[in-house]
Amino acid sequence: MSQSGEKKLPPASVEFGSREWVEEVERFEPSAVARTRAESARRAIEAGGHKLRWQRCDPESDSGAHLPGCRKLYLPLDAEGASAAPHGFVFQLVKTSDNTLIWNFVAFGERHPDNPNTRTVYERAHKRLHGHYP
Repeated sequence: MSQSGEKKLPPASVEFGSREWVEEVERFEPSAVARTRAESARRAIEAGGHKLRWQRCDPESDSGAHLPGCRKLYLPLDAEGASAAPHGFVFQLVKTSDNTLIWNFVAFGERHPDNPNTRTVYERAHKRLHGHYP
C-alpha cells in the first residue's frame, strides 16, 4: 500500500479512444482553454516521463455519479492542488482481450462548473458508463 493507504495501481498503459476523444474534447472549439488543456495533457501522457497523480473517483458522489474503480487526473497535469485544476480526465481500468490492463479514457470536462447547467466530468463519465446521467 502507498503512504496514503491506497493500494498501488497496477501497471497499465493509458488509451484514448477516438470516439470518446471526439465526443469529450472536440466538442469544444479548437481555441477553447478546455480543449487546449486536454490536448496538452494527452500529449504529455502519451510521451511518458510525466509523473501522473492518479486520484480515486468517489464511487458514489453527492450528484449520484456511480464511478467505482475509476480514477481521475486533474488538468492541467502540473497544477499544484485540486483547486488549481478546473478540468479533469476520468479513466476506467479494463482488461483487453489479450489480458493486458489499460486505463481507458472515459470523460473530460469541468470538475466543478460555475454554470449549474454544465455537467461535471463525473456526470459525463457516469453517462458514458451507464447510458444516462445520474
